[in-house]
Amino acid sequence: MGSHKADRLADNLLAILAVKKPPIPVEQIAESQGAIIVRNYFSGHESGFALREGSRWIIGVNTATSRRRQRFTIAHELGHLLMHDNKRLITDYSVLVGRRDNRSSLGTDDEEIGANRFAAALLMPRDLVVAELEKELELAEASSRDELIARIARTFDVSTEAMGYRLVNLSIITA
Repeated sequence: MGSHKADRLADNLLAILAVKKPPIPVEQIAESQGAIIVRNYFSGHESGFALREGSRWIIGVNTATSRRRQRFTIAHELGHLLMHDNKRLITDYSVLVGRRDNRSSLGTDDEEIGANRFAAALLMPRDLVVAELEKELELAEASSRDELIARIARTFDVSTEAMGYRLVNLSIITA
């Protein structure tokens, strides 16, 4: 996987803001970019949304989702706001694939892929993930691959699923 716009953007933000250790302060980063974060309970399956209102950026977060999901949603929506300036409102669904169109449910929507990639790179930067993995392997306290992923996920305050995908996408582990 070569250098991608989403990866470079996340790396640059982390460097500019001098973020050097996990967990990544995603709310502070979003706010530093001018985003206002609004939390509310949504009865539907939306995990969040990004809204452009003139020069204002609003990231809406569904409080019905887990705290770790909310962190990923903030990073994902920030990715949309930074990379996809052609839309005023972007709504993302966390659960119900049927609510999305056929193209997005296949995982081929370039904007969704880019926002997910940005969120992963922001919350789980390659260098910090590799350093944490090396530290965990030295400690040798994890008794299985799943436990190792869970331990690293806790350090980064992300879900084990997100960390598992990140490790696969970084070619650190196989699927």
